[in-house]
Amino acid sequence: MIVFFTYTSSARDKMGAFTVGHSLLWIVVLTILKGTFADPQLNEYEIPHGKPPSFVTPGQTYRIASGATVILPCRITQPGSYVLAWKRGIAVLTAGPVKVSPDPRLRVLPSATIESPASGIGGVPELSGGGYSLELRDVKPQDAGDYICQLGTIEPKEIVHTLEVLVPARIHFVSHSGTVEVTQGQMVKMECRASGNPVPSVSWTRKNNVMPSGERSIQGLTMVIQHADRHSAGQYQCSADNGVGEPDTKHININVLYPPEVEVERLTVHTGIGLEAQLVCIVYSEPSAQVIWYKDTTQLGTTEQHTTQNRGNRYTLTIRNVSQIDMGNYSCVASNQHGKSRGRIILTGIPTAPEVESQPIGTERDKYTAAWSVNSHSSIIEFLLFYRQQPRHHQTHHARKQEESNDFRAIKANGTRMGGIRPDWVSLTIPGPGFNYPRIQLPYPAVTKQKMSYTIQNLQPATAYELRVQAKNDQGWGRISPVFHFTTRANDMENLIEPSAQPAVYGSTNRGQGLSSNQIRPLFTYGLYCVSVCVYLLLN
Repeated sequence: MIVFFTYTSSARDKMGAFTVGHSLLWIVVLTILKGTFADPQLNEYEIPHGKPPSFVTPGQTYRIASGATVILPCRITQPGSYVLAWKRGIAVLTAGPVKVSPDPRLRVLPSATIESPASGIGGVPELSGGGYSLELRDVKPQDAGDYICQLGTIEPKEIVHTLEVLVPARIHFVSHSGTVEVTQGQMVKMECRASGNPVPSVSWTRKNNVMPSGERSIQGLTMVIQHADRHSAGQYQCSADNGVGEPDTKHININVLYPPEVEVERLTVHTGIGLEAQLVCIVYSEPSAQVIWYKDTTQLGTTEQHTTQNRGNRYTLTIRNVSQIDMGNYSCVASNQHGKSRGRIILTGIPTAPEVESQPIGTERDKYTAAWSVNSHSSIIEFLLFYRQQPRHHQTHHARKQEESNDFRAIKANGTRMGGIRPDWVSLTIPGPGFNYPRIQLPYPAVTKQKMSYTIQNLQPATAYELRVQAKNDQGWGRISPVFHFTTRANDMENLIEPSAQPAVYGSTNRGQGLSSNQIRPLFTYGLYCVSVCVYLLLN
């Protein structure tokens, strides 16, 4: 018996599936196998041992990465004269040991050794715990779906294996490529789309930096910068990951164009006559800015005394052999096509604000030795020391700072005293080491820190005080120090005991005055002895 059949183009795409009906399928299969697996003495659908076989392997789902090899098992309980076929939809892939599909990636694997034909009934080979597995190599996404192992008994039985093909994440669209230039204040929207199985998740990061929002990464297909500034520039990375293989990544470079922004390294630069001073401005700009230095309103050029240089965004003005006329206000002006900005620096020879270095808890009851240091390139001529009892009323931090400012508002920035200091502050004038020689300069490059101490007399015991210090050299008065708090020692240790906690003494000239530590110690020992005696008598 000869049966003719044809392939359609769609069937070829589906691993050589036959475009025939279900009934025609088994006619074809039985025709192919007739005379090889059938016993002429038996009905072709008869079970030789009388008990229909059943499947040993259950149907299950296989999750396989694209490009891998999968083996779909199909084992049965006993041999017989039946046909075991693999199908996908209505397409027959195998019939018994015969591969029907032309797909070269498919292969039939016997699940057990096939015995010799002589051992079967009528020369039909028996499957010892038989069955056939289906091997599929180089799995592709289009191979996903259901695969059916069908047993051709009188009532066909089947198991279904589901193949799910895992596909690594792949980015197939990014909104920008290369470098994107935006102007400061503009909104930037970046988009990244990816495919894969399972559906990949998309995240955004920035190379060697956190995101503009401060987060390390942001999840989602889009990344939006509402108002771009210089902190938004950098290389952004879109990453797609679904746990299959390595994540896929794409990069977008964002370059933000903005006017210069200037920061000064030090608002006030302290120097001395004959020394070298360096004034530094940090300039951020895109594109790069042109930087010009000024003293007051005069533009400075490169001379023997003044030189300028820059490394990266650091711009430096060097003044050699500083003289008195070099003291004053300087500025660096940075400009590009988007705008300009200015940084201001004061070059001065006055001392810095002193730093109090003594301990806050005094060792004396009625006096306190304050020690401080100050940086100055010339000898200090004199100090002003201010102190007062610490106010007992409570104030907010802002109010406290405002009061401290108002207390010394009568002192000009250049240190010239104008009077009018609040009366609760006591001021003392203390000569400095350069009092008799105000014009003597310290040798360069000598250490500029100068130390001083002074003992304040006639203080109250166990009292909290506030202290501030100001220094003057040949260039004028420096800034006043922050408030320093100190406390004098109490009269005696017993004053630290609350009156209610002091035991009364009877039959003593110190009645009502409390006990000293020398009086308490013997009483405590005697009391302990009495208690011990009482305990001993009770126990015996």
